[in-house]
Amino acid sequence: MRISKPRATLALLTLIYIANFVDRQLVGILAQPMKMELGLSDAQLGLLGGLAFALFYTTLGLPIARIAERRSRVGVIALSLALWSVMTASCGLARSFPQLLLARLGVGVGEAGYVPAAQSLIADLYPAERRAGALATFSLGIPIGMLAGAIAGGWLAQSLGWRIAFIALGLPGLVLAGIVAFVLREPVRGGRDAVRSPDAPPLPAVLAQLLRAPGFVDMAIGASIASFAGYGLTSFAVPLLIRAYDLPLRTAATGFGLVAGVAIGLGIGGGGWLADRFGGRYRGSGGYVAMGGMIVAGLFVPIVLSLGNVWAFGIAAFLPLACAHLYFGPTYGVTTNSVGGAARATAVAILLMAMNAIGLGLGPLAVGLLSDHLAATALPGFAESCTAVLSTTAQCRDASAYGLVTALRIDALFYLWAACHFLRAARALRRVRPV
Repeated sequence: MRISKPRATLALLTLIYIANFVDRQLVGILAQPMKMELGLSDAQLGLLGGLAFALFYTTLGLPIARIAERRSRVGVIALSLALWSVMTASCGLARSFPQLLLARLGVGVGEAGYVPAAQSLIADLYPAERRAGALATFSLGIPIGMLAGAIAGGWLAQSLGWRIAFIALGLPGLVLAGIVAFVLREPVRGGRDAVRSPDAPPLPAVLAQLLRAPGFVDMAIGASIASFAGYGLTSFAVPLLIRAYDLPLRTAATGFGLVAGVAIGLGIGGGGWLADRFGGRYRGSGGYVAMGGMIVAGLFVPIVLSLGNVWAFGIAAFLPLACAHLYFGPTYGVTTNSVGGAARATAVAILLMAMNAIGLGLGPLAVGLLSDHLAATALPGFAESCTAVLSTTAQCRDASAYGLVTALRIDALFYLWAACHFLRAARALRRVRPV
C-alpha cells in the first residue's frame, strides 16, 4: 500500500526532514567533546559544521533537482536518505580531522537531493493559497530535528561517547529510506495548478523566471543573510553554554534543544500561518512578517548574550530565536509560487543554493574564525596553549568564552541587514496586481 493522501505524505516527509536535521547538526551538538579529543580549533569546528557540509550540499542540489524534475522524486529521496545516514554513522568512526571532513562531505552529498524533491512533492499536493502553510509545516522538521538531535546527542555522548552518538542517530535513516522506497507515491506534477506545465523547462528559463518574479530576489538575499546569522548562532550554541556557563554537555544540549526546538518551531510555523492568514488582504505580507522577525532578532540576540544567569539567558533567548525563523514559510511560498509545477524542485534548489552557500557554508566558519581571533586577542598564545586543555584551565575557558560570545554578538547584526531585503521584497510584492 502506497501513501498518496496530502497529510500522510506531508507527515512522512516532515519525519524525514527531522532525521535530516538530527544528522546535519550533530557536529554542533558534539563539538566540545570532539574539540577536546581531537584537538580541534573553533575554525575547524566551523568548517565541519558549515563549509564541509555545504560544499557538495550546495553544488549538487541543483543537478539532483533537475533529475527530480524528470524522474522519480520518491527514488531521489530514498537514495539521498540512505547515503546521508551511512555517512553520518561514519563520522563516529573518524580518528582525525581529515577523516571527519570526508565523512561530512559525504553527508552533504546525501542531503543535497532531499529538500528540493520533497518541497516539489508538497507543492503538488496543495493549492497555491495553502502552500506557505504546508511548506512551513514541513520546515518544522528543522526545530524538531534540532530538539531531538540535541537531547539524544547530548545524552548519548555523555553516557557512551560522541562516536556512539553519531552511529546510533545515523543508522535509523536506513529504515526510513526503505519505507520511502516502498510506501510513498509520486503525485501528478503540477496537479494542483490552474495551468499545467507538463515538461520541465531548461535551467536558464527557470532562473530567468525567478529573477523576473516580483520579490523573489530580495526574499532570497534576505533568507541567505538570515541563514548566515542563524547557522552561525545555532552551530555554536551548545559550546557557548558549556564555556560561558560551565554546564555539562548533557545539560547544555538538552537546554538548547528544548528552547531552540520550541522557539524555532513556533517561529517557522507562525511565519507560514501569518503569511497565509494575511496574504489575501495584504499583498507582500510575507515580506513584512520576515522583516519584523529580523528586526527583533537583530536587536535582542546581543542583549541575550550579555546575560550572566543561564536561566535568564534561556528564557530571554526564546523570543529572538522564534522571530529569527519567521522567514521560512514566506520565502518558500514566494519561491514555489513564482514558477510552474514542473520547475519547483529546480526553483527550491536555486534558493537553497544561495541560502546554504552563504548561510550554512560561511556562517559557522565565520563565527569560528572570529571566535579564535578574539580569544587570541584576550589571551596571547591561546592557539598554542589552550586547544587541548580548554576544560581544565580557567584562563583558557574565559578567553574561549569571550571570543565566542563576542563573535556571536557580531553575527547577530546580520539579521538587521536581512530585514532591509525583506522590506524591499514586501514592497515589490505589494505592487503585483491580483489575477
